Amino acid sequence: MTSSDLTAPRISRAEMLARQLEQDILDSSLPPGHRLGTKEDLRTRFRVAVGTVNEAIRSLEMRGLVEARPGPGGGVFVATPSPHVRLSHFTLGFRNGGASFADCLAVRNSLELLVATEAARYATDDDLAELREIVASMADDTDDPRAFLRRNWTMHRRMAEVSPNSLLTGIYSALLDIVENELDNVELDATFDVRASIEVHRELVDAVESRDATRIAEAVRRHEPTTETAPSGPIAPV
Repeated sequence: MTSSDLTAPRISRAEMLARQLEQDILDSSLPPGHRLGTKEDLRTRFRVAVGTVNEAIRSLEMRGLVEARPGPGGGVFVATPSPHVRLSHFTLGFRNGGASFADCLAVRNSLELLVATEAARYATDDDLAELREIVASMADDTDDPRAFLRRNWTMHRRMAEVSPNSLLTGIYSALLDIVENELDNVELDATFDVRASIEVHRELVDAVESRDATRIAEAVRRHEPTTETAPSGPIAPV
């Protein structure tokens, strides 16, 4: 960490230090019980004040990432993570490119029925109206594959956000983040029917509005992609 990093606007030095230590733990896959050093070691290493180290360690302890042990042989150690912390790290690994495009699409597609079912249960009239507007706007980007995909995934992200299940929304959004970050070189498959895709998404929203489980399942089945490759080659948007 550089001194300029520690003086970033709107983020305290302690929080910057906490983030750096968290990233070090993740990047190096440090096991529970690994000794990071004493507080004095950390103060010297990062060239910060004692108070900054103490505040950063308290923050990391509250997150379940480290534990401070007093006395001889003590110091700051990597904590045994709770299931919630492990899931947070798993999702962060997704966002940092720890999973392939194809893997993320496969998992994301497996969640579609749950996302649609949750949307049917909780969507308000305003939610449904917004989803319809997004689907209608997809027609504006039929000549721009990347824009079309982003608009497409905006609709799916918005549908997921309808659910009060923050775990589902968080994982689903993380998966979309990954595939969206891979859009530098996208070309539509020559056989891809843009109008048919728009109609499939319109029916998906209609099915959610109907609250009919059979119709929702059929709409999700129709939505399932038949061809997908990595973004460096042709892709059928889904």
